Formats: sequence, structure tokens, C-alpha cells
Amino acid sequence: MLLSLFYGSFLVVFFLLYWFVVPARHRRDALLLASLFFFLFSFPMATMILVSMTLMVYGKGQMILQSRRKFWLVLGLLLPLGVLSAYKYSAWVLGTVNDVLLLVQQTARLPIPDLVIPLGISFFTFKFMHYLIDLYRGDIRETNFRQFVAYMLFFPTLASGPIERYQRFEVQTREHTVTFRWECIYEGLFRILLGLFKKVVIADSLTPFTDGLQTAGLSSVSYWIAAYAYAIKIYMDFSGYSDIAIGSARLFGYKIMENFNYPYFKRNLSLFWRNWHMSLTSWFRDYLFIPLGGSRVNTARMLRNIFIVWMATGIWHGAAWNFVLWGLFHAIGLIILKYYSSWVGPWVARLVPSDRVLAGLGGVVTFHYVVVGWVFFTCDVQQSFYVISRMLGLGG
Repeated sequence: MLLSLFYGSFLVVFFLLYWFVVPARHRRDALLLASLFFFLFSFPMATMILVSMTLMVYGKGQMILQSRRKFWLVLGLLLPLGVLSAYKYSAWVLGTVNDVLLLVQQTARLPIPDLVIPLGISFFTFKFMHYLIDLYRGDIRETNFRQFVAYMLFFPTLASGPIERYQRFEVQTREHTVTFRWECIYEGLFRILLGLFKKVVIADSLTPFTDGLQTAGLSSVSYWIAAYAYAIKIYMDFSGYSDIAIGSARLFGYKIMENFNYPYFKRNLSLFWRNWHMSLTSWFRDYLFIPLGGSRVNTARMLRNIFIVWMATGIWHGAAWNFVLWGLFHAIGLIILKYYSSWVGPWVARLVPSDRVLAGLGGVVTFHYVVVGWVFFTCDVQQSFYVISRMLGLGG
């Protein structure tokens, strides 16, 4: 969608109207209407679902604001989570039940609905949840209907993030969209062009090299080449889309959250995840990991928290068992890192006193751990284990 001719044309026309025709006091409403038009024209069914949910969530938010009762929070959270589960996960769950029935030689089969997943449903679900939780916590003290709708429908970020926070968006609507500034054009166009270069020139050109991950009978070296290619492709693809979204928002005066900060150059897995898809990892940290107790609990609960967060992260990315395994893989890696840092790390630091050398070695190990993890992300379960076994020289 962000690469379509319609999106580019829409962006140019609305940019000119927004800054040079629409009065400053009406720009928020113009942005709201433009976002609504864009999605209604491109994805009418998804837009109707999103608008309906926006109205209901705003109503639940008002109840939370007035009463601070957990009942309204729970009821409000069940709405977006229920819609997300119905569209994204029902077919997977029912298919798994049918597989189990087949294993126990039962002839009964549950019908699997053929639902079209609305565009961006995972992203706007997390925005809904953040809004409701922050209202309940008191982090959002007042809200405005038109502001909330403009935040939810903000067209540059709705389909693929970043997952912006309501408070930042609301402040910028008041402060940064009043007067036109030339840096909005310079910074916005630079990020858009950078994103297009990442996506079209680099990511798309690497696609043929990644096809080997879906093929049987290749050599270990061939699978490693395909895995390296996929690691670069997924970064350039996703960060490219984020750049386009960030640049598009900048054209209208908004500085939204950064999503990537050179993650492949980090010295350990924890730092990698603090710098990869940062708006998502910070969301899981703030709204799941910390409420569960974070790492300031006993060992058993800490391990539980890590597994819960990473199972949720894997399932968020896709409704399939390979994504569960991908989440589990990273949970195990983070647990190993935690114990390494406590027990082995100080001993290694004495043997290798150079921090640069340690950082370099850590970066190499981290990068390759992530590369192996991407195999789970892109292949089904059986193919994942097959490819990884060949990469490690364990296959025949």
C-alpha cells in the first residue's frame, strides 16, 4: 500500500491542501477526513470495522475516565482482542483442533471460517489497548473524540506501524502542525526516499536469494547464504516501510516513534530487541512484561514472564506454530544471555579485557543467533527444523 501509485498521489495532493489551503485550526480534522477517505477508498470493509471499533473503544474509554473501574477496562480490552482473535487466530486454533482430532482418529471436523484479515488489525489493536490502559492508569488525563479518531486513523502508520502513543500524537497535533516548516519537506522526503531504496532496491533484489529456505536438498553453505539474504531482506523490508511511514508523517509536521536503530550491530540479544521494531518491543515491555513483574521477581516468575512475553510476541507476528517456535527460540536466547551475564560474563571479561573485542564477538554471536531464528519466522515447522539441521551440518 505504501508503495502504490495511489498512495504517492494522495500524499502529494493532501500535503498541498493541508499546508496551503486548510486553515491551521482545521488541520487535525482535515487529517482525520483524509485518513478516513484514504482507507475507505482502498479498504472499505477494513475501514468499517476500524471505525466501528474506534467508536466503541472511545465509549469504553469515557467510562474508564469517569469511574476508574477495572470492569470497564476489562470490557474495553475484550473488544479489540476479541476482534483480533476472531479474524487472525480462529482459523489457526480450529485447524489445530482438527489436527488433534485426526491424530486420535476422530472423524469429526470443526468448520474453519474463511475470513479476510483486515489491514493493520494487529497495529490498531495495540493502539486501542495502549489508550485504554493509559486511561485507567491516569497517564491520559483527558481525551477528545476527534483527536482520538485522528490518532487511530492516522494513515501513514495504521497499516504497518510504528505503534505511536496517544500522548505524543496529541501533543504534536497542538504544537507542530500550526506553522509550515521547510524541514518537514526535507526530512520527510529523505525518509520516504530512503525507505523506497531499502524496500525496492535492496529487499526486493534479495528475494531470489531467500527462496532456498523453502527448498529441500541444498548444501549447508546454500542455506546459510539464503538465511543471510533473508536477514538483510526482512530488515530492509520492514525498516523501509517504517521509514516511509515516518517520512509521510513528517510531511504533516509529526515526528513519530523510530522503529529501528541498527539492531544487527548490537552486542547481545537484549540490545538487539531494544533496537528492532522498537515501538512493538516497548509496547510489550510497558503493557505486558512490567505488569507481570518484569525481572524484579524470583527466578521462576522471571522465567515465566519472559516466556509469556515471547510467546505473545511470536503469536502477534503470525497465526502459526512456526511463530510460536520463533518466540520460544528468542525467549531461550534471552534467558541464556541473562545467566551468561551473571555467571560467565565476568570471567570472560577478565580473559578478554578489550571491550571492543568482546563487543565484536558478542555482535557476531548475536547476529548469527538472530539469523537462525529467522528460519523459524519464514518457514513452516517441518521445513524450519530441516533447514536448521542442514545449516548446522546435522542433516544427511
